[in-house]
Amino acid sequence: MNQTVAIHPYTRLGHMEALEGAIILERKLQVCSSNMANLETNGFKAQGTTFEEYLLKEQDGTRRTAKGEVTWADFSQGPVHFTGNPYDFAIDGEGFFVVQTPSGRMYTREGNFHLDSQYRLVTQEGYPVLGDGVPITLEDTTGSGVWLSEDRNFFVDETMTSKLDVVRFNDQQKLKRLGQNLFQETKGSGPAAPAETPVKQGYIEKSNVNAMREMVHLIDLYRGYEMEQKALQAEDQLDNKAANDLGKTGG
Repeated sequence: MNQTVAIHPYTRLGHMEALEGAIILERKLQVCSSNMANLETNGFKAQGTTFEEYLLKEQDGTRRTAKGEVTWADFSQGPVHFTGNPYDFAIDGEGFFVVQTPSGRMYTREGNFHLDSQYRLVTQEGYPVLGDGVPITLEDTTGSGVWLSEDRNFFVDETMTSKLDVVRFNDQQKLKRLGQNLFQETKGSGPAAPAETPVKQGYIEKSNVNAMREMVHLIDLYRGYEMEQKALQAEDQLDNKAANDLGKTGG
């Protein structure tokens, strides 16, 4: 009986599984490194990565499984620290500050604001913070101070000027994460809606990154890389053995 032997790319699952595993670890390392780099970034929300297997047959007709990546944000409350600065603000619960950027309205949890030369409340990058949909101006002409009421109304010189905008989304996991600690609305997140979340004046929300947990992740990733390398080396040894054995039978 004649037999035909051939090597098909999708049957070499050992190599592919090890390679996919290494790619997954690389992506997890990127996320973990970003978290560690933003350990001291005010209002930063940590990220996590989850991978699920699915049938490629459902995608492109091939008969094997592959891994799909889902990156998500941890929107849990970060530690809130008192600063005493009247232009520091911390959202106490769900929601985002609204800021005006050259690319449109964006959203952030980072509340260490300051006044620019026009007495506008702005972010560290100089983006105006919005109240009632427009930039907030807080010019204290009498030295009476600036204060924020429990319902987020600003008072300057004992006169109410504007209400600090805080918004929420139907699905904040679908927000697009940008640089400078900003988030952007997407179709999946739904439109921004007013939130009644209180805001603390003179406080800052710190990063919610857990340094100890991230260090444990780094150790696990290092060990995972070692395992994937050993798996690839083992597959290469099997290939070499198979090639040598086939060469001997040919004689």
